[in-house]
Parts: sequence; structure tokens; C-alpha cells
Amino acid sequence: MSTVSAEFIVDFLPRDVRRRGVLATSRRRSMLLLGLLGSVVVGVACHSWNRFHEAEAHRGVSLALTTNATKVDDVIDRLAGEQRELHRYLSVYDRLALPVEQSDIVATITNLMPERTSLSMLRMEVKESAAGKGTDGATHAPANANPAVAASGAGNIRTPAPSRWMEITIRGYAQDNADLYEFERKLANTKPFAAVTVSENKPTDIARGRIQEFAVNCRIDLDVQYVRPGGSPVASVVKGGSK
Repeated sequence: MSTVSAEFIVDFLPRDVRRRGVLATSRRRSMLLLGLLGSVVVGVACHSWNRFHEAEAHRGVSLALTTNATKVDDVIDRLAGEQRELHRYLSVYDRLALPVEQSDIVATITNLMPERTSLSMLRMEVKESAAGKGTDGATHAPANANPAVAASGAGNIRTPAPSRWMEITIRGYAQDNADLYEFERKLANTKPFAAVTVSENKPTDIARGRIQEFAVNCRIDLDVQYVRPGGSPVASVVKGGSK
């Protein structure tokens, strides 16, 4: 046996009121969707604006780095040019500067001369060997330059001649040969004089008798370090470095 049931719904709201409720609900839903869409649009716009400003900041930093890098390159180039100029100056100074003062040389020579010896002329000339000039671009050595190898004081061992040296010629008058050879001996035993020789010795008549006119040649090496009494170095001029 089957049972049939029926359901009856009675709507007590008027039809126009129900229609207005449906319209109000639809309008509210539309306003919510529009508000949500507006919020999304504003958020995307703000995010894009921030990324734009961030990109502009990165671009400004890149431009600043590029500009500063150009300035740094200019500074480096200028410093490199100044360094090359300084090297050229030091190269010229090394060739011109002497490790001993000329006044010290004159004072030493006059102090070593015996009482009955007088000085008439003193000539000091700086010379350089062909090997020494080769490092500075020169091609020829002086006509009277010393040989490339000079004998040392120990047997037959020969040592290289200095790349730069000072040749000194001393002319004067002595009472006799004893005074002359005493002066030669003192000069040979005094540093930095080397290769001391009497190149000229002849008698000369004067009103009070006869004296000896002489010429003494010696050499001072300029590629060694000379030290003042007490241990302080005067200077060091050595090709390729300091000793």
C-alpha cells in the first residue's frame, strides 16, 4: 500500500516586496564585487608604482656608478702618468746625483797634502761605461772610458769595473819628490780614492830654487755606498739597486 503526500507552501510576502528584496541583495552583491575589484586594481597600481620607483633608484645608482667609474679611470690614468714621470725623474737623478760631495773631496785632498805641497788645479769629471749607459738608452761610451774589467787587489782575480766613476786630476807643486810620494801614499791609503798614479813629475825652476811640478790621477767609484764616520750612510747610487 503506497502513501502519497503533498506539500503546500504559502508565501505571505507580497510579490513586489519579494522583488525589492531580490534587487537589494543583487545590488549588495554587485557593490561587494566592485569594491573587491577596486581594491585589487589599487593594490596592483601601488605595487607597480613601488616597482617603478625601485627601478628608477637602481637606474640612478647604475648611472652614478658609471659616471664615477669614468672618473676613477681618469684618476688612475693621471696617477699612472705621474708615476711614469716620477720614474723618469728618478732615473735622471740617479745619473746626476753623486754619493759624495765635491766639497768633501776637495777638503780631503787638501788635508792629505804635505805642508810643503801646494795645489794649483783640481779637476773632477764623472764618467760612465758603455754598459752603464746601455740601461739608459745610450749607445757610445766616452773615448777615454775605463775597460769593462778592472784588476782587483787579490792576485789575478779581475772584477767588473764600476758603471760610473769620477776621474780626478790633481796638479800642484811639491818641495821635492819625497813630499810628492808621501802625498801619493796618503791618497792611495784613503778611501774612496783608488787607482792613484803620478802621471807627471818634472822639476821647475823658481826664484828661490827648484821645485817639483806634478800631476796625480785617481778615481772614485760612484756605484758603491759611502758611509760617514759614525756609521750613517752618505748615499747609495748603484745600477739596478742599492747596496
